Amino acid sequence: MDKEMKQIFKNNVIKFIIWIILLFFCFLYTQKYPAEKIAIFSGFEVMVQRVEIIFNKFMNDNSDSLKNKFDYEKAYEELIRIAEANSCEDPQLIQELKDTLTSLQNEPIKTIQDVMPWYIRKANELKNRVSKECKN
Repeated sequence: MDKEMKQIFKNNVIKFIIWIILLFFCFLYTQKYPAEKIAIFSGFEVMVQRVEIIFNKFMNDNSDSLKNKFDYEKAYEELIRIAEANSCEDPQLIQELKDTLTSLQNEPIKTIQDVMPWYIRKANELKNRVSKECKN
């Protein structure tokens, strides 16, 4: 290697070491503030969901129902977090929320349009129960 190539290599090694140090500090920061970690990972999850919706749109499947399904999955996850954060005394309510979320996640795309009204009604029911039965 000539002198110029050695200088370029040295600069790249220094940049690499600086990026590793910055990445390490980012890792420490996300460990200290878990909400930031959740925001980062949920961003990836949303991107994957959007790609799946676009793919289904091209395949002439019902992409609106799929988007609606993803939105209600988020709503159920939020209800679970609210119930757990408000120290809900009824473990059956939290288990029912988790079971309904699992059922919605396992629902095939072909039948989602037919069963979605039931999940919407169930979400409203469970939201009312969480607001009444869980302490604020």
